Amino acid sequence: MSITLAGQEDVEKYAGPAKNQPFIPGSDVTIDHAWNEHHDVNTTSESIQKMIAGGTPNWVKWPQDYTSFMKESFAEEKQKSDKMGKQYRWADQEMLTNKAARRINGINSRDFIEKKLKANGIVAHAFASQWRNHGGGPTVGLWCIPPGRSKLRYVCYMDVPMMFEWSVLKLDNHGLPSGEESRGWRTVVVQLVEKDIITEKQCHKIFGVPGANAISARYYRSLWEKRHGRPYQDEEERGLEG
Repeated sequence: MSITLAGQEDVEKYAGPAKNQPFIPGSDVTIDHAWNEHHDVNTTSESIQKMIAGGTPNWVKWPQDYTSFMKESFAEEKQKSDKMGKQYRWADQEMLTNKAARRINGINSRDFIEKKLKANGIVAHAFASQWRNHGGGPTVGLWCIPPGRSKLRYVCYMDVPMMFEWSVLKLDNHGLPSGEESRGWRTVVVQLVEKDIITEKQCHKIFGVPGANAISARYYRSLWEKRHGRPYQDEEERGLEG
C-alpha cells in the first residue's frame, strides 16, 4: 500500500485555503520511495567494491595494531598539549592541591552558620542549590544581610554537610586549574568580607587568625586586596626583586 504525503490541493480540500500558512511547492514523495530517493544503494555498493578492490584493507586485517597506533597518537598529542599548557599553570597550584595540608579543621556547615555567624549577630540563611562543586559534592547558597541594610545579599556557595579550612584546587587532564574540588570555610570567610557582611577585624575575631605561611598566602592576599581596593602585586610584579 502506498501512502502519499498531502500536497497543497489536499490541504485546501480538507481544511480550506491556507492563506496564512507558508507552503513550499514541490513534487509529492511517497513513503514507499522515500528510502530510494535519499539513499542510492547501488552507488554505495559500488563505492565499497572500489575500496576493497585491492584486497582487504590493513586496518581490517590487523585492527589491534591500528588501535594501538591510534592510542599512541592520542598520547603523543596529549603530551604536546600538556607541554604547551605548562605556561598557564599557577605557581602555587602544587600547594593548592595538597589535600593532606588543606583538609584540616573541619566544621559542620550548619554549625558554621549557627555558631559562627548567627551567634555573632549576623543574619544568615542557607538555601538549597542544585549546583555541585567541581568535585561533585552538594552545595547550598549562603545569603546574609549586611549591617545597616534590610535585604539579603548573596555571598557565595558552601559545601555541605561540612567544610575543611582550606579549599582544594581541581586540575583538568592537562594539569591546569579547573575550579575548586572542594570549598574551604576560609574561602567563605573571605567572601563575607568582600561582600561587606563582616569586617576584616570581625573576621579574625570570629574565625581566628591563621599562621602566615604558604597555605594561607592567598587568604591574606585576598584580605589585602579588599582593604586597599586594588589587586595585590608581589615584589617581582612590582619590579622590586633583586
